[in-house]
Amino acid sequence: MHRVALQIDDPDLLDRVSTMLAGEPDRVVLDPREPAVVIADHLPVDELVPIIVLESSANPLELLKSGASGVLPRDSTLSDLLLAIDAVAHGFAILPQDVSHHEWPDITQQSIPNKPSTEWDHMLTARELEVLRLLAEGASNKLIARTLGISFHTAKFHVASIAAKLDATGRTDAVAQAVRVGLIML
Repeated sequence: MHRVALQIDDPDLLDRVSTMLAGEPDRVVLDPREPAVVIADHLPVDELVPIIVLESSANPLELLKSGASGVLPRDSTLSDLLLAIDAVAHGFAILPQDVSHHEWPDITQQSIPNKPSTEWDHMLTARELEVLRLLAEGASNKLIARTLGISFHTAKFHVASIAAKLDATGRTDAVAQAVRVGLIML
């Protein structure tokens, strides 16, 4: 169960979100005094906990750089809100599905708040990071090869190298390990 505070200025949005969350008493408790997560429609928020911003017009990556832990459209469903609350409470960042992975290189370690520097940051080559991003999207070795303009065998080699460097048992575990250590965001 997560304690959630709402800092939403738009009265219609506040009513919609509070009504949805009130229907999930086993998963969410509205607690403005000691929240574990804040849902807001603006930044900055005066809390030192993960913040989910409900905003449809702003650039989601800029909101992450400004201190948000997650960004969802204002018309998000209850299931989207619950998933985002769980994710940001466990240290993950959430972005809308329509944010292209091609925009991600603009986010650097210094631009995401509370992202710790780790020994993993320089373990993978730039090409391996490209392959890892494609793996996270569910791409096969054949699709990775086609997308990056490399041979199937080279793509297979990169996947094996990533798995070995992350001490993963396979491609799915490699993605999971990469998320855990902060190399990629899902």
